[in-house]
Amino acid sequence: MNHAQRISQLRNSFTDNYQAFLVTSPNNVQYLSGFSGSCGTLLITRQHTIFFTDFRYKEQSVAQIGNVARIVVFKKSLADSLSKEIKKAKITDLGIEKSMRLNLFLAYSEHFKVQLVPVDGLVENLRQIKDADELACLKKAFRIADDSFAELMKVIKPGMRETEVAAHLEFFMKMRGSEDPSFATIIASGPNSSRPHAQVSSRKLKVGEMVKIDFGAVFGGYHSDMTRTVFLGKATAKFKKIYNTVLQAQTKAIEALKVGVVCRKVDAAARKIISDAGYGENFGHGLGHSLGLDVHEAPSLSKRCVDKVAAGMFFTVEPGIYLPGWGGIRIEDTFMVQPNGLLRLTLTPNRLLEIDV
Repeated sequence: MNHAQRISQLRNSFTDNYQAFLVTSPNNVQYLSGFSGSCGTLLITRQHTIFFTDFRYKEQSVAQIGNVARIVVFKKSLADSLSKEIKKAKITDLGIEKSMRLNLFLAYSEHFKVQLVPVDGLVENLRQIKDADELACLKKAFRIADDSFAELMKVIKPGMRETEVAAHLEFFMKMRGSEDPSFATIIASGPNSSRPHAQVSSRKLKVGEMVKIDFGAVFGGYHSDMTRTVFLGKATAKFKKIYNTVLQAQTKAIEALKVGVVCRKVDAAARKIISDAGYGENFGHGLGHSLGLDVHEAPSLSKRCVDKVAAGMFFTVEPGIYLPGWGGIRIEDTFMVQPNGLLRLTLTPNRLLEIDV
């Protein structure tokens, strides 16, 4: 689907509460227009699409947007340029993203002299179903991550600091074409791994401990996300037991993930395995989330999500067990939901991996 078609879909979802819609979220702007710079705003009326940027992005906007929108390079201020176009189009009620920053909302309310109508999820709802172009970018982001993880396994060893491991992994991804890490890379060793979103520290890796590695690459603006928990040396019996419990929970959730199922039922399938094993209190986050231009998108696989799974959606499946003072194990893979099954995006095996030291 091209960008003009996406904008057409957006127009079809307009209501009578507003005559035009203002897009300020950078990722929503990119989704609708192709523009990936840091200064871009879209004004979409029922007949026209206007893109606003400044001098820095004049050439880039022409190259990326083409004829999808009329490009306005403002000189004085964005607010002034927007105000002129809003008056010209005789707009009295303007839809805005509900996620708009408060200071921007207050400034625009005063400047435009129109009724601003917050709308929740208008573009984000369209982004839930990925097209072939988006799939191609996601596949590339996951291949970068898979290959970089394989390279990391060749160099990781006791004595390395968590920060050093993260630096290696991010370097490997960058060298393979990643635009940025998807998020702050998590390298959590030993007892640090009991924190689901541990911050990388100067702690040194030790023989006989686990290392939780949660990371992702970005390609074409699209994020990958995967987690592996490896063991330095021969895994202990306790590690094997908990690892296999997490793996079984993930397997059951993957079996439950299919078109038409309510998202919280997928979460429940994994949560039951972990609860039955006696670790229910040690799995405190949702099972997974969608991803794309953002690393966390709707819908989610969680206790409270009542959305139904649809073909074209992408989900991480990432159960975990976290024991303070000992450590934590999480296994995360990502899947595209298809009409008759799942397409696995993460190709790195999820079996227990012992690092020869």
